[in-house]
Amino acid sequence: MRILFDYTFMPIVCAVLVLMAVVVVVKQQEIDSLEHKLALVEQTAEARKRMVEEVRLLQKAVSAPPVRTVTVTAYNPAVDQTDSDPLIAASMRKVRQGTIAVSRDLFDQGWVFGRKVRIEGLGIFEINDLMNKRYTQRIDIFMWDEDQARQFGKKNIKAALLEI
Repeated sequence: MRILFDYTFMPIVCAVLVLMAVVVVVKQQEIDSLEHKLALVEQTAEARKRMVEEVRLLQKAVSAPPVRTVTVTAYNPAVDQTDSDPLIAASMRKVRQGTIAVSRDLFDQGWVFGRKVRIEGLGIFEINDLMNKRYTQRIDIFMWDEDQARQFGKKNIKAALLEI
């Protein structure tokens, strides 16, 4: 009797095990699909967050007046006035006559590397460098000659960010 019982229920037990294995595989596929969807949603949310930040920065740059009175000083390539490599600017280009460094608040408002600035009475300069974080509303004109930079001093002058 016992042998008959085992042979009768064995196919049923096997069928139940196969069915349970199929259910486990299907559920694992659903879990994998949901994990993939979650990863996509997280990536989309991060991309939207970056886009919102970019729009905020662009709006801030557009709303900033293009002409303003700033403090203008001069600097030359000396380690005590720059970082450890005074011949390379923050833009990773070589320093040269006709370029300026801007304070980081101006930089955040769209006064970025490569843009041209007209400084009243002095001419047109290209932004090539950044100033130390402690300075605000400030432009530093690059000069090779230290005496000339010292003679220039510190002036409050109108500066305009050009659209060229």
